[in-house]
Amino acid sequence: MIRYTIASTLYRFFAGTFLMVINWQIATAEGGGYWRLAISTLLSYVPALAVPLVTRRITMSGQRLTVLSLLYVALVSLVVSFLMENTTVLVVANFFMWIGFFALEASWESWFNEEKRRQDVSWASSVTMSGNQAALMIGPLLAPAIIEVVGTRGIVRALTAGFLLVAALSWAGVRAAVVAGTDDEAAAGPPAKPAAPLRLIATFALVWPVLGAFNLMLPLQVSDRGAGLVAVGIVDAFLGIGVIVAGVVSARAKLPSARLSTLVTACTLVGGVLWALPTGGAAVVTMALSTFALGAGFGALRIALREHTATHYDSAVTSQAVALGNAAAIPILTVVFLVSGAAQPLVWVAPFLLVIVMSYSFQGIRIWKTSLKT
Repeated sequence: MIRYTIASTLYRFFAGTFLMVINWQIATAEGGGYWRLAISTLLSYVPALAVPLVTRRITMSGQRLTVLSLLYVALVSLVVSFLMENTTVLVVANFFMWIGFFALEASWESWFNEEKRRQDVSWASSVTMSGNQAALMIGPLLAPAIIEVVGTRGIVRALTAGFLLVAALSWAGVRAAVVAGTDDEAAAGPPAKPAAPLRLIATFALVWPVLGAFNLMLPLQVSDRGAGLVAVGIVDAFLGIGVIVAGVVSARAKLPSARLSTLVTACTLVGGVLWALPTGGAAVVTMALSTFALGAGFGALRIALREHTATHYDSAVTSQAVALGNAAAIPILTVVFLVSGAAQPLVWVAPFLLVIVMSYSFQGIRIWKTSLKT
């Protein structure tokens, strides 16, 4: 489990840095801008539909799949390092990179479950998640300093070496195949198809649009306000800090549905007001506080959603809700980007508004589920 924690944390560090560098390059380079970044962001979520279905049918251990996916990601990263000046090619390359990222999301989870079978790791989940979130914040913060020394092409090549390093760390003790099902399970035939409630699917369908809208608006808005890549790293880090704070608070306070929605809405509105303040010398400070409030609201909502599904639904229903939600997220994100494109100065509104909608959608799930018991 120690090797898993170190490897997954380093991966988040390199992946978060890569995404920030590429998004900034697409948003600010000649030939880039809103629509190139919008298309790139939208394409990056397409693999969320197919990759989980493919990886579910691969008969190898999660640890081995992690190594192979890391080698694929390193190869794409190396190719990207030669194409930094061509934004169109970067958009396409970013799509292929996300195929590897989504494969890794599945493989890390599978590897964690394999480790859990062999030892008591009740502490490992919180430690790993905290380490991963910290790595996602630290990487973008260090990126501008690294670019000053080695340049944009140099940092992408350094990240390529980083992905190879994580693959090497993950290789030790790798197992070839997962444990097959028992004869009794085979004789029982396929399990009954789960039926995920529409309200649950609708709530999961808003998770990726929130993240996609934020990833789109951040480099565009920061550059429009005259700030640079350092500001992007700081503002992005405060989103993660907000998520961490929400996790600590949520672990101690069990809030009823109405109160949770009220607090999430309040945090999101405060964040929106801060972002809308006139720009000036304190622009980075207000943007950072704004994303902190957004992260706190969104983080609390996601934690509550995970707890609710674990309590009230089995894994099959949850998996179906996530899969269908991911599928529905792409047309939602398309509409958001088209509307934002018609009013680009207001592109920042989308993630704040989507969190509020998601909050009330989740409140509807809990009220509906409670009413079924009475």
